[in-house]
Amino acid sequence: MRPKKPHRMYLMILFILCCVWINTTLANEVETTKKKNSKKSIVIKEHTLLAATPPAVSASELHGAETAGFFLGDFDRLTRLMEEHKTPLAAMAPDWLNIAIEHRTRYETFDNGFTSAIPGDNEQIHQRTRFLFEIEKIIDPLRFTLELTDMRAPMAHHGQDHSNVFANHFDFTQLHVDLVTNNFLGTGHAAQFEVGRMVLDFGEGRLVAGHRWGTLTPTFDGMQFKLGNDQTGWGLRVFGTRPVNREPTKLDWNTPETYFSGAQVTNRNLAWANADLYWFQLNEGNKGRKREISTTGFRLFATPSKGKLDYEIESMYQFGAVDESNYFAHRHHGEIGYSFNTTWPTRLIYLFDYSSGNKDPRKNFDFLYAKRRVEFGPTGILGIFFPSNIFSPAGFRATVSPTPTLRFMVSHRAFWLADKNAAFVGSGLQDPTGQAGSFLGNLFDLNLRWDPQTSFLKRMSLDVGFTHLFKGSYFKRVAQTPGTQDTNFGYTMLTFKF
Repeated sequence: MRPKKPHRMYLMILFILCCVWINTTLANEVETTKKKNSKKSIVIKEHTLLAATPPAVSASELHGAETAGFFLGDFDRLTRLMEEHKTPLAAMAPDWLNIAIEHRTRYETFDNGFTSAIPGDNEQIHQRTRFLFEIEKIIDPLRFTLELTDMRAPMAHHGQDHSNVFANHFDFTQLHVDLVTNNFLGTGHAAQFEVGRMVLDFGEGRLVAGHRWGTLTPTFDGMQFKLGNDQTGWGLRVFGTRPVNREPTKLDWNTPETYFSGAQVTNRNLAWANADLYWFQLNEGNKGRKREISTTGFRLFATPSKGKLDYEIESMYQFGAVDESNYFAHRHHGEIGYSFNTTWPTRLIYLFDYSSGNKDPRKNFDFLYAKRRVEFGPTGILGIFFPSNIFSPAGFRATVSPTPTLRFMVSHRAFWLADKNAAFVGSGLQDPTGQAGSFLGNLFDLNLRWDPQTSFLKRMSLDVGFTHLFKGSYFKRVAQTPGTQDTNFGYTMLTFKF
């Protein structure tokens, strides 16, 4: 039996106050250092590497209107902030060194579980600390990147503190050497060749994503080539890697006989028709399901603009073999958004998702190394829905920013199984007869984010949120049901960047 809950709210408040007090001293030192240093950063614009003085954090960044699927709390901004010298340590470091540290602590809890493994309550304190170093200029045209990440759950239940989903004690997330040029073979295009351990992130992360809201960060050993960039003009990325196995308390190493490779072409010349085309190949040797899966797809979207409609369409198709059996699956995502031209920046998005399912669990859509926070609700210990055997024809997400530093998000989605005979992925539940039906329920999600930009608090981000699952008829009829009572989930997340 789990021990009774202590007064953890008071402990969390004490923790926040202590962190703020510690951060005060560092912030004061940084303000002094800023007066002595006027450093420039290297940024990619069009097809050339240009030196530019880092601007202040823009309102659009805080309002989360940069891309069609942008959700501020679900994207890694540490590397960019470091390279633009907006982090305290990067501002104080010598010109050839970029350095940054990020610490995130999240307390989360839910009642009335939704899986066969955890049908009751659960709670966790999860911590992630990242140490990021980058050496440049003194070794031109080479650049060296090192990232050490420590992930652990000091308070957890159901053995989750020893799970490689929640724990990876002080390990290498990135360790690579890059060869960089701003005039590749005389073409005038910027290029970069990376060798080593790396984090991959493509598009909105619906197939491959790096540091995000959740606890799991996939890493890969191999090489990657980039030509142009994926923010302006056109870009090309080609990579060949081995996925890295996560070990909770030992050093990670790549997966024997398993390879993950691919290529992506992007074009940003038309604001109303930005395009991504990609191909990913997973060849799994003697591990797991022996997947030999090819994934091809496209993404088309319009850049959000105040007073105008925008959209996003992404379709993914998979074919190959799983356990030497023929395999085909597909997934489709759609959005229609509108950014209101109001004093308080407000954005409303209609959402659609479909991911194919199959009575054979091996043949559901394989989401590879994807993230889920934006479209499917909080992950961490929750993670109710996966983009596999799922159908959500109607949903919405709205965001509003009363101030440039405060952002409120609310979303609602209804979910069905794409195939009622197939598994409810991630829950351990399945009714092969289909008699349990397909309606899973409605998910209501709230998030409030505060990014203070004054005094010592500008190194901090605070997220609080609440999610409610209105369980559908499926939970009343399926065998081994965890119960029909609705699930309530809440969290508090504090992030510091140094």
